[in-house]
Amino acid sequence: MLFFAINFIKFDLTNNQITNKMKNIYLALVSILLFASCGQEPASKIENKIKVGSLGFHVSFVVPNDATERMDQFIKTHEQFMRETHHLSGDQEPIVLSYSVFKSPELNNPFDPNSGETGNTLYGLTEIYSGPEGVQAHMTLGQQREAMFAELVSLTNTYSVAGILGAPVIAAME
Repeated sequence: MLFFAINFIKFDLTNNQITNKMKNIYLALVSILLFASCGQEPASKIENKIKVGSLGFHVSFVVPNDATERMDQFIKTHEQFMRETHHLSGDQEPIVLSYSVFKSPELNNPFDPNSGETGNTLYGLTEIYSGPEGVQAHMTLGQQREAMFAELVSLTNTYSVAGILGAPVIAAME
């Protein structure tokens, strides 16, 4: 939502259709984003381990707002599973190169933040591994947690609108 808000405000700034108050909001958001990056590694020292040919998952869900508590609980359980069983480096699989969960209200028009909401919440769950060994280790460990895996299958059958499973990365910032 912040991305849309910043781009929307930025669009209005370039067209001189925005009040001083909105300009101040824009400047405050930009300042927060700049200061939030303090203490992080300089971009020149960050190695992107995601390469063309890495393998990943992405599942998209559209969940009615009155059912988000169930999805949020699953995400908490899944994140805990990932933290307990996956590695960020080393030689022991699964080594996860990227794990991200996105959540946003579904807008009537995704390119217009003022278009209103549909009454649904969008979720995106993304994981990327170096290769098939990481994917297989992840699937093996996940299926060992029977209750969590059963809930994933149930949520996927009920709310998933798209799934990319074990697919290769075809473009990356290398």
